Amino acid sequence: MNAAEQRSRAQAADWVVRLSDEEVDDATRAACEAWCAEHPSHARLLAEMRELWGAVTPQTPVAGAVPTTRRRAPHARRALGLLALVPVLLLGAWALPWHEWAADQRTGVGELRRLTLADGSRLVMNGDSAVDIDLSGEVRQLRLLRGEVYVEVAKAAAPFEVLDRDGSVRALGTRYAVRRDDEDTLVTVTESRVRISPRAADGEAVELGAGEQLRFDGQGITRPPATATANALAWQQGRLVFDDAPLPEVLRELARYRPGLLLADDPALQDLRFTGVLPTAQSDAALELLGASLPLRVLRVSPWLVRVSAAGPAR
Repeated sequence: MNAAEQRSRAQAADWVVRLSDEEVDDATRAACEAWCAEHPSHARLLAEMRELWGAVTPQTPVAGAVPTTRRRAPHARRALGLLALVPVLLLGAWALPWHEWAADQRTGVGELRRLTLADGSRLVMNGDSAVDIDLSGEVRQLRLLRGEVYVEVAKAAAPFEVLDRDGSVRALGTRYAVRRDDEDTLVTVTESRVRISPRAADGEAVELGAGEQLRFDGQGITRPPATATANALAWQQGRLVFDDAPLPEVLRELARYRPGLLLADDPALQDLRFTGVLPTAQSDAALELLGASLPLRVLRVSPWLVRVSAAGPAR
């Protein structure tokens, strides 16, 4: 498969995801029809992607798709895969700190939750996230224990800030997202400004404006301010948008939206890149779309254990 065909398959996958939206509009349908008319292969690729989507997401049909029956792995393989994963799941459960289990609000893997706080502020929690909420003090505080949140801060006399392991992100009348990763914290601002104070940075703070994002840890800024992409927070609409992203990065992001383990043979996948849109709520469909767009081998040991490697000669 050459680069041009890979791009076309990724675009076809993109259209399938967009057309699966319950609120898809006539302009989107018309744009898809125009794309199909650009080249004879486009309509064929779109049909293939629609059939693939219907095979892995029978509950979410795409307009014009023909329902198909999803193939299932043999029961023995599923049972063995589940047994192999039990120790991993148990270790993961015990490793999760108690304060995360007892958080004021928690979301499961792949779950999206929207809340209105007592002060009128609005909160969107990404999957696998946990927060504690305290609006009673001189500073309204949202403590991010795990995952990612997006806040629309209501005006009030008391300042509003998001706290996490690495420091605080105080709103200056704004809308912004805070994401806690393994090594640092990502902040993305969509309106007004925030003040970021790393935990051990001797009182030094950095201001970040609308349309910008940066990363910081407890010692300081780990990645300086940069322009946030228009789709940086597309997870709120159930989508992950990638533009020429390395495939290992795509798989790591997708892994945040599915239970169990998604294992990737990173060294062999480093040279593959992906441009397109993947759904967060149908991770199996996302894997199928990736496999149809790129030379990949997706091995499902069980629903909770999947390994992705580069396609090549059988070994």
